[in-house]
Amino acid sequence: MSKKYFVLIVCIIVAGALFTPFSSVTAAQGEAVIATDEMNVRSGPGLSYGITAEVKKGEHYPILKEDGDWVQIQLSSGEKGWVVSWLITKEDQASSSSSESSDTVTSTDPDLRMRTGPGTSYEVIGKFPQGSQASVIDKDSGWIKISYQNATGWVSSEYVTSGGSSSASDESDQTESSGASTGTVGVSSLNVRASASHDAAIITKLDRGMKLTILNEKNGWAHIEVNGLKGWVASHYLLTSSDPAEDSANAGSSSTAKKAYIVYGGTNLRSEASTSASIVERAAKGDSYTITGSKGSWYEIKLDNGQTAYVANWVVQTSKSAEEAGEPPVSDSPSGNGSLNNKTIIVDPGHGGKDSGTIGYSGKFEKNLTIKTAKLLASKLRSAGADVYVTRQDDTFVSLQSRVSTSHYRNADAFISIHYDSYADTSTRGSTAYYYSPAKDQELASDVHSEVVKRSSIPDRGVLFGDYFVLRENRQPAMLYELGYVSHPQEEAIVHSNSYQEKVTDGIESGLEKYFQ
Repeated sequence: MSKKYFVLIVCIIVAGALFTPFSSVTAAQGEAVIATDEMNVRSGPGLSYGITAEVKKGEHYPILKEDGDWVQIQLSSGEKGWVVSWLITKEDQASSSSSESSDTVTSTDPDLRMRTGPGTSYEVIGKFPQGSQASVIDKDSGWIKISYQNATGWVSSEYVTSGGSSSASDESDQTESSGASTGTVGVSSLNVRASASHDAAIITKLDRGMKLTILNEKNGWAHIEVNGLKGWVASHYLLTSSDPAEDSANAGSSSTAKKAYIVYGGTNLRSEASTSASIVERAAKGDSYTITGSKGSWYEIKLDNGQTAYVANWVVQTSKSAEEAGEPPVSDSPSGNGSLNNKTIIVDPGHGGKDSGTIGYSGKFEKNLTIKTAKLLASKLRSAGADVYVTRQDDTFVSLQSRVSTSHYRNADAFISIHYDSYADTSTRGSTAYYYSPAKDQELASDVHSEVVKRSSIPDRGVLFGDYFVLRENRQPAMLYELGYVSHPQEEAIVHSNSYQEKVTDGIESGLEKYFQ
């Protein structure tokens, strides 16, 4: 073969290779509807690519390409980016989902895994807990594609039943739903189980004050529904009313015989039923007030001077919940002893701006949760007389060095860095306090953590050594708090709740008072 023809053949081969796709990228049409509250848009089809933008739930974007579990979309700015396919709904899926909304399945397994494709070789993206219901999108050889908690994925058809639960009790619930009563959780943490037994699997947990529908009762158990989820709870842990409207109208008269007993020292009594309302006074542990009404998750109470105020129902016990729930007594805690007066405290909400922090089970960003906690904590510390500085006030990026520099510049008496954790094993949960220097930091971390765990409904992972920059480089007493695992589906819901935010910030404040005594 002559040299000229050899070169020509090589050129043809190379040209062909250049136009042969190396991956599974395919052209696509239609629109992507964002199915989670917030989602990162990346420069390429993978988590290793940089974040170029954020998109919000319900927004629509044209789909340009697909590459495995990633979809390229065109943003309103004209730029292109990649998002994960299981956190969007394609336009054709959305229409088929609405037209087949009656086609639902219920999980029969407490640990049923959702995967990116129809088979055990596909990546696990979440769990479909026992008793939960989801819409069916597609079916394929023993696997069912479902839409559950703003995500889509595949589950084995062996571990689901069509529609709701097929038990006789569920059928009776349907017939009795028109006469269903409403209830309120009367204990700090209530287990919801898959069946009416203490041995049944726990589906989720509910915080004190949560409202629910009671579908049926038998043998001391209540079949309930809350946020579309059905399960069983011990009925004596519920405060009930037969008619929500009537209950609200008669709240004043029906509640006059009940007392609200203060569980935690330094509890805020507010002018309105809101955590942003002004503080009328602070109550000591064990104080009791007559309940004169209710508004949402708040009790209206009568003060000694005859005026009224509001207290959150998750930080008190009523005569019924205290006597019947069998809760262990809460040990004494500092009650606004004034030790925070003129103390300089730096509250450091982790992450921000381009640094989203970890991403929760449902797709929510850690950075938004840390600043929510930090602002609530800062408000309480200021009310207690402390000089408080927050390292970031909004969704902006602040370097680790700047956070430490603020601590040094302000000569902080304490530095508290707020975070939430995640782990590949979605069953991992609990809160952890970290310190770096045993001499400088450990007492602070221990005192704060000891007060938080008294109030928290999630597991305690203890006080541990942590080699974190904001601790290691900090000359002032400092701690870093991981206040729960957002990778755990139930714990993520708990840590986002107002009741949990109130409890942990009350605990941190009380722990700081203890530390400065």
